[in-house]
Amino acid sequence: MILYLLVTALTVFMAYFVNSAYAGKPNIMGRAAAKNRQEMLNTVLLAGIFAVLFALSALRIGIGNDYWVYRDNFLHIISGDTEVSYEIGFKALVKVLQGLFGYDNYRIVFAVMAFLTSLFFVKGLFDSADWFVMTFFLFMTSGFYFMSFSNVRYFFVMAVCTCSMKFLFEKDYVRFVFWIVFAAFFHKSVLLVIPVYIIAYYLKWNKKTVWLIPAASLALGLGKTVFRRLIFVFYPYYEGDLILDVETISYANIAKCLVVLVFSLIYYKRGIKGNSKAETLFNLNLFALIIYSFGYYIPETSRICYYMVLGHVFLIPLVLKAIENRKQKIFFLCSVILAYTMYLVIFLLKSRESAVMLLPYMTWLFT
Repeated sequence: MILYLLVTALTVFMAYFVNSAYAGKPNIMGRAAAKNRQEMLNTVLLAGIFAVLFALSALRIGIGNDYWVYRDNFLHIISGDTEVSYEIGFKALVKVLQGLFGYDNYRIVFAVMAFLTSLFFVKGLFDSADWFVMTFFLFMTSGFYFMSFSNVRYFFVMAVCTCSMKFLFEKDYVRFVFWIVFAAFFHKSVLLVIPVYIIAYYLKWNKKTVWLIPAASLALGLGKTVFRRLIFVFYPYYEGDLILDVETISYANIAKCLVVLVFSLIYYKRGIKGNSKAETLFNLNLFALIIYSFGYYIPETSRICYYMVLGHVFLIPLVLKAIENRKQKIFFLCSVILAYTMYLVIFLLKSRESAVMLLPYMTWLFT
């Protein structure tokens, strides 16, 4: 656990200096020279953050609740003796890597996925962050990076999804859709992002649209049979699974989304209204809250909601920046830092459980 906390502290420390050294004021060498120095510093720091995240993930062995399950499925993909439910893109990657580096060289597969996941996450966070250090702090303390040690395919497509947000905010729909479709070759659940993100981008709240909230909640609550049938069309092996097809209400996630919603509403007029990016992120949090509350019967609810909850890392800094009152800003900033730090500690304390299996950390480096 200490190792994970040290990695978090080190990378957040480096993130603090990203985009902050250049104040935008001319000096002896002029504004352009100062900007160039900061851009170079940004590159070095981002590369350092990426290297730390990549190394910790790539050097692990047996870490993550499905690490050895993946290893067994790599063998099945090569031998073809058992049907594996992975998407075609991931299967192709496994075949190419094992063809190049040898049969059952599973560590290279995990290393390549660690490289790609860390790369897409760091780039995506940097591209869409308005306050990078806070965005990165929330990303790490939310546990997204550490959870990527499990569910390798899913968190890779989440990383790609993070990068795709930039194109949505820029209304570059061709590249937005391209990257989501690309990610779907590794985990098809990501296709949900296309309609959900676009609806979130264009949905504006007023007296004519607010009725959609209770309507969606009611439809989700009463449409259990219909929605489950639709889900099992895409994921038939989920139906009846003792682990995946379980109805659970995540009170912690409901509370988390509810707190973010209330915090956003307090500063809605100043920090969100009229800002299409902030409005999109606000809507994604609201969607996640509704699904967590009324779609508890959906298998692996969090896999759907994480695509929306991911927006917290961009939304909360946006709202914090919009607070004009200095005392209020300090109070909420300290509250956010304390709450998310406690969340990470609690998450790591529970990470020895079989459902997570992040501790103790083990590496193949010295074996």
